[in-house]
Amino acid sequence: MGSMVIYLLVAVGVLLVVGLVYATRKQAHATETDARPEPNLDLTYRPPAPPRTSELKALLEKPRDPELARLSSRDLVMEVLKECYDPEIPLNIVDLGLVYDVGVEKDATRVTMSLTAPGCPSSETIKLDICGKLEEAGFPAPRVEIVWEPQWTAHRISPEGRKKLGIDSAEAAAKLIPTHPDPEPGGKPAAG
Repeated sequence: MGSMVIYLLVAVGVLLVVGLVYATRKQAHATETDARPEPNLDLTYRPPAPPRTSELKALLEKPRDPELARLSSRDLVMEVLKECYDPEIPLNIVDLGLVYDVGVEKDATRVTMSLTAPGCPSSETIKLDICGKLEEAGFPAPRVEIVWEPQWTAHRISPEGRKKLGIDSAEAAAKLIPTHPDPEPGGKPAAG
C-alpha cells in the first residue's frame, strides 16, 4: 500500500509539472501572438480622383437638355426629386404630392415633405434616396424635413400622377389610396 501512495504522489507531481510547462508555453504563445503589430489600416476619406481627360471630354461633349439651363434651382431640385419613389406606390414623390416645399441656398438644400401615413415604414429609405440623389446632382448638404401639417391625402396627386396610375380624378385617387388613421389621441405622429 505504501508503494502505491508513493506512485500516486509521483504521478500527481509529474502531472503538475507537465501542466505548468504546458500552461507556460501556451501563455508565451498567446503573448507572442498579441504582440504582433496590427495591420496599418488607413481609414481616411479620400475624394474620388478627378475624371481623366478623356472622361471629361466625353462629359463635355454629351448633349444637354436646353430646358434644364432655363430652370431655377428650385425647379432643378424638383426634377431630381422626380427620380425618388415611394416604394409602396409606383409614382414619384413629386407627382404623389409629398413634396411641400424646397429651399436651395448656397451651402444647403432643404426639402419639406410629408408621407402618405404617420409611421410609414419607408420613411428612412425615402429620405436617404432623396439626399443621395440631390448630392449626386451637386446640391449641397441636402436635408429632408418630414411634416404632418397639412396632412397628405390622395387629392394632392398631380394630374400627371393620376394619369400614370390610371385614375381619372382626385376623388377616384382618394378611393384607391385610403387615408391612414391619425395616431392615437395624445400620441405624437411617428417621425419619418
